[in-house]
Order: sequence, then C-alpha cells, then structure tokens
Amino acid sequence: MEKVKELILKKPGIFLLSSFVYLIGVVLLKWGIHPTFETLWFFIGGAIGIYFLDGAELFFRLTPSPFRTPLFIILFAIVSIFVVTSSGSVLASGLVLSLYMQILIRSIGEWLIVRTTPTMLAFYSAVFLLESYIFIR
Repeated sequence: MEKVKELILKKPGIFLLSSFVYLIGVVLLKWGIHPTFETLWFFIGGAIGIYFLDGAELFFRLTPSPFRTPLFIILFAIVSIFVVTSSGSVLASGLVLSLYMQILIRSIGEWLIVRTTPTMLAFYSAVFLLESYIFIR
C-alpha cells in the first residue's frame, strides 16, 4: 500500500493537470454538456491510463523502463489506433488516450532536455491528434 501511495504522490503535477484538461476537453467535444454513463467509463479509463505505466514499472521492477523507447511508442501508436477505432469500449479508449498523453508529455520533456530529433515527436503528436479526432467524431 505504501508503494501505491508513493506512486500517486510522485507523479508530477503537469502530467495530472494536462491529462485532466485533455479528458474534460474530449468529454465536452464528444458529449457536450449532457454527459452519459459512457462518460464515467471514459474518465475511469483515463484515470487508470495516467498511472498505468508507472504502476507497471513499479510492479514488474522494470529499470530501465522499456516503455520509454521509440520502438515501444511506435508499436503502442499502432495498437492504440486499433483500440480507438475498433474496440467500441469507451473505458479502453479513455485508457489508451490517457496513456498516450502520458507518453507524449514524457517525450516532450525528454525533447526539451536532451534536444533529440523533433521528427519522432511530431509523429507521436500527429498520431495522438488523429486518434483524438477519431474518438470524438
């Protein structure tokens, strides 16, 4: 239980704030001011997605994390497009969109610190925006 508390408290505020702003924005664009029961499932999936990678790293004791590699991100982009377009589950869509948001924020942070090539960051961003658009429509 102590590790779960540590996991929740160590998440930077910008990750939480940007994720919740994104989730609320998607809800407003998709459902407007008339939320449905699906909205609750979307938020639950989004909340799980915020902490999913950190929980997996902690639970499986992964150091260094394989979730931060370009190969994982590219494969996750493919899987997340499939989930958003084909699953029909708003819980799963909320989870992968929120998870993708966490990956994107982390990639932006790494780009700002290390100054890696912006091409991959542009690719990740484009896929994220495309997935968001597909889910909202």
